[in-house]
Amino acid sequence: MNVTYNNKVLSTQEREEFRMMSEGTIQDFADSIEHYYASSQMLNHHNNIHDKITKTTLDVGLFTSYTFCDCVILLKHFILSSNSYEKSLFRGKLKVLLNEGFKRLYGFNDKQRKESYYIKLGEIINHFPGLQSEYDSILTHLKQLSEQSSWWKDERNSEVHLDMNQLYKTRHEEINESKVAMESNQLLELCDRVNDLILMMTGAHIHYMEKHLNISR
Repeated sequence: MNVTYNNKVLSTQEREEFRMMSEGTIQDFADSIEHYYASSQMLNHHNNIHDKITKTTLDVGLFTSYTFCDCVILLKHFILSSNSYEKSLFRGKLKVLLNEGFKRLYGFNDKQRKESYYIKLGEIINHFPGLQSEYDSILTHLKQLSEQSSWWKDERNSEVHLDMNQLYKTRHEEINESKVAMESNQLLELCDRVNDLILMMTGAHIHYMEKHLNISR
């Protein structure tokens, strides 16, 4: 995967600004997680198209919110860590999240793709013709990224399975903050775009329900 980065080293002030920005973002997404989960527990599961739309958007929204929030938290600790071991640890855990997050969002092969969150979202997108082009645009981006790389599969395996030889190798690679940040930003941008799409779908669905089914907010 080709990621452009500029080798920038953040100043003390820039690190503090990043900390403040990330903590606000973390709180926003933590609130979203609570909202999505609470809403999912209120579903009646009548097995009609409206319930399917609601359940799908809530499920995908919960996933992208968790993934986005976790990525920001790991990136924050990576950026703020001054100890080299801590920094390499957070870099390793970020790569696990990047690999697993992309795998669940879209997948690297047909089997994973069938169960991925974005394909599940595609099962209801036909009910939102005005949003089809945005869905397709994100899908094209996901497909391109899945074909370029396995998203740090080896690093993920060494971290998860604690392969000592491989873990030592990856943990002792030279650390480039800019590169790690740009790699992480790829997943953050994807989750952000999917979140925006979900919000538009939810808004359109609520509007339809209010207009045609006489359901008030």
